[in-house]
Amino acid sequence: MFNDDLLCKIFAHKEMQKIPVGFQSTAVHVFEEILEDILEENPYGSISDLFVSATADESISE
Repeated sequence: MFNDDLLCKIFAHKEMQKIPVGFQSTAVHVFEEILEDILEENPYGSISDLFVSATADESISE
């Protein structure tokens, strides 16, 4: 699902390089599967739908 440019950025990230390669690969595959499931559930959703705004976080905790 992820294109080569995105995969390069993910694997080149300094925090990602701190964990073993096998774990890196597993983490990326998990995110790919989750995003594919979300896309199947809502094919017209946007990436911004995946993020919770700071104001939404505040209203949840109240």
